[in-house]
Amino acid sequence: MILLRFLAIGLSLSLLIGCDDNNNNSRQSTNQDDVTLEQQSLRLPSSAKPARTPGTPGVVVDNPLLQQQFGPNGPDLNQALYTRYFLSDAEELQPDAILVLMPGFEGGSSNFAPLADQLMRRMRDETAMVLEVWAMDRRSNQLEDRVGLDLAEEERDAFLGLDFLFGEQLGLELDTRLQENPGRRLIAYNDGPDLAFMANWTYLVHSMDMDAVVKRAKETARAGNVFLGGHSAGTGYAANYAATDFDPSPDAVDAGYTRLRGLVLLEGGGGGLAEPPDVALLDRVEARFDGGLYGAVRDQAPRCIDGQTACSVETQASDCAAFGNTTCTEPTSAYDTSLINTQTFAAGELVALDGDFSGDQGLSILQQDQKGIAGNNALAVVPELLAVRILVGDQPGTSVALYGQYLDDDGLGATFAPFLATSIGAPGPEVDGATTWLNYDEALPEDVLPDNGPPPAEPRTGSVWGVEQEVTDFKGRILRDTYRGDTNFFDWYYPSSGLTVTEGLGLDTAALSAAPPQGRGRSDIDNRTQATRIDIPVIGFGGSNGLTPVPGSFLYFAQAIAPCAAPSCDGLTPRVLDTDQPSLAFPSYGEVSGGYEIHISEGYAHVDILTAQDGESNQVIGPLLAFIQRNSE
Repeated sequence: MILLRFLAIGLSLSLLIGCDDNNNNSRQSTNQDDVTLEQQSLRLPSSAKPARTPGTPGVVVDNPLLQQQFGPNGPDLNQALYTRYFLSDAEELQPDAILVLMPGFEGGSSNFAPLADQLMRRMRDETAMVLEVWAMDRRSNQLEDRVGLDLAEEERDAFLGLDFLFGEQLGLELDTRLQENPGRRLIAYNDGPDLAFMANWTYLVHSMDMDAVVKRAKETARAGNVFLGGHSAGTGYAANYAATDFDPSPDAVDAGYTRLRGLVLLEGGGGGLAEPPDVALLDRVEARFDGGLYGAVRDQAPRCIDGQTACSVETQASDCAAFGNTTCTEPTSAYDTSLINTQTFAAGELVALDGDFSGDQGLSILQQDQKGIAGNNALAVVPELLAVRILVGDQPGTSVALYGQYLDDDGLGATFAPFLATSIGAPGPEVDGATTWLNYDEALPEDVLPDNGPPPAEPRTGSVWGVEQEVTDFKGRILRDTYRGDTNFFDWYYPSSGLTVTEGLGLDTAALSAAPPQGRGRSDIDNRTQATRIDIPVIGFGGSNGLTPVPGSFLYFAQAIAPCAAPSCDGLTPRVLDTDQPSLAFPSYGEVSGGYEIHISEGYAHVDILTAQDGESNQVIGPLLAFIQRNSE
């Protein structure tokens, strides 16, 4: 019956989506059984117009790098970005449901391509439902200067990408194709004054960006069946969205969770309630937001609330005495630079592109000497690639092998940056002097499949367990998804500074945002007042070798929200049945009846939850399919 209804639908989603402003509308596809995974990278205007941000009324762009990349007036960064994933045989059909997803720390929307592909196919085959996945990028994605990499993708010539990214350091003459367009090499921004406006990109800004996408999805999906989720830190963005009141007036509530059929937590706990904030914390929040953080990031020095006056924390009472709020804000980076820099992310895309084009053979493009000069290769001469050099060592390898060592859960990369950890195989034999890579489906050495022991009794840090598995198709999937189309696998400029504005407040910001006398009335900073009213179903997924290895990792969010009131719940069963049984690591949840279910995939690493091939060990795709079907009207 559902299938007959589909065939009768005359609605063309291509026309509907075509209404998006600034629509990139680029099409990319992955073939499988004559049905292709299609993707379109799109953008919508966001109602969030944070201070000092290019595109906000009254803001004049005078940074020459922004002008060079975007034109003399600079960009309008007040945009919500997403990539629409759909199957080619369902393009003209109205989706029965849409799953909107936010990537985690330093992740991009193509993190979700493998999950989207496999989930949508199974949904079609097993339920006759049409599902679309809309994977978001944060607004910082617009700053990534990928034009030379896009040309390299179009021309299928990795050398173009190398020239664009690192040609100046290598002494290369700019390729004639790059001379024609864009007429330059990579533009990379510093983490201070160039992008200091990121200090104003609070969680509320990101929630408003998400709201633009959720609202468009509700207009598109049958019966408004929209689900929201995230991976890793992205679960926090999703939880914040659900808890936000989008009506700043004190007399009305427009809660994010009311727009959703359910929440999906992928390798992240979603957050919880914090201790009630004291006066000093609320003062710090206001001082950061009202100008202190922007000035501190811009000048890389402590600033008072006006963003201009120098101060120190020790003497802030006198240094900032001219202001009612005497808090001194200390500097931080505009975007996260703690582990990986812009050039490193760009190099990751380059080796993925090179490996996909060239295969697992030959010396990586990053290790190839240029101009016939020994040692004149990107890994050796580009200072910003020092981290890559440390991770992969001096051993010559293919681009596939270099990228594999960068992401693999058994490599140094996962040790220093566990958010990268993916089970993608192991280093292979040397061929013509270059290390190759063994894909997950090839014969692997036993030491990459260790047994980490039984499940723990307590949810402590690093409590991985079970037999590790190699489940992600690196050569056939991840290489291509890393660079394909108008999105990518990484967030080059993860906008961490603005996220610190409300640090310490948790999911409930009522003490800050509620109207006096209950709060300070600063709903312009944040308005998360609805956490304890979230009554929609929640499903969570962890990997026993990941960052949420046990069901107890998801307990705080379950304890923060309201009982489930959806039709799929029985209205009687609580979210949490027993926090101690059978153990603290494995508390008893209400499951389907209580609208809170957690599934752990044994042996899966952090990113595997998104990228693993469907199979018996995969405890994500089947339960998620049932969750969406069960909660769609």
